[in-house]
Amino acid sequence: MKRNEKYFKGLTRRDYIAKANEIIHQEGIGAVTIRRIAKEMDCSTASLYRYFDSRDELLYYAELGELNYYIQRLNAAEKHWKNVWDIYVGVWYCYSMEAFRKPEAYNLLFFENNNNKLRVSIREYYKMFPENLMLSNRVFHEMLQTGDFMGRDFEMCRKCIRSNAIGYDNAVSLNRMVCLLFKGYFKTVCDDGIEEKDVNGRVRLFIRDIEKLVRMFAKDLKGYKEYQIQ
Repeated sequence: MKRNEKYFKGLTRRDYIAKANEIIHQEGIGAVTIRRIAKEMDCSTASLYRYFDSRDELLYYAELGELNYYIQRLNAAEKHWKNVWDIYVGVWYCYSMEAFRKPEAYNLLFFENNNNKLRVSIREYYKMFPENLMLSNRVFHEMLQTGDFMGRDFEMCRKCIRSNAIGYDNAVSLNRMVCLLFKGYFKTVCDDGIEEKDVNGRVRLFIRDIEKLVRMFAKDLKGYKEYQIQ
């Protein structure tokens, strides 16, 4: 066997991402190292560095797989949405459920890197893992077209404006206050940690706080009363 064949073995970018994701699911993000992956895949660390600039880049792509659970949750929830406020609150419900369960992944994907990187990386991810294309969700991909965290939420506010459910100025206030509210909840989860059994309760508090803001700023609730938390 030639030296290069022994070192590189024909492994692909997808192979390394899949292995990193496997380790994350079994042991957590802290267990992923370039040296460990090279050992388990019987290749050199140089082989990994052909495809990734650093461990952080590898982790970023491995954690993109966690968005599949968010998309699955959106697909299940939207079957029950009846009006624009169901959609607005429902998207936050799905997002917070996954973000509070996987704070390290969501911090890495949505806050440590800019949205342009996320949009480009998602396209590349689906090319490498085409089997996940069936998990696509319209709301999810619409949100990725905007440039930042608050911008993604404001796209949801625009739907409410177009439905005459809220005025523009109040939508701006709702957007700002809900995003800051989420960041406060999320930072607490990141700093203090949270047990799986407590996630539902924390999400419920967050959603009920959002609903208070919606009732404060909405022009027309469109029949909305309370989000039906599963």
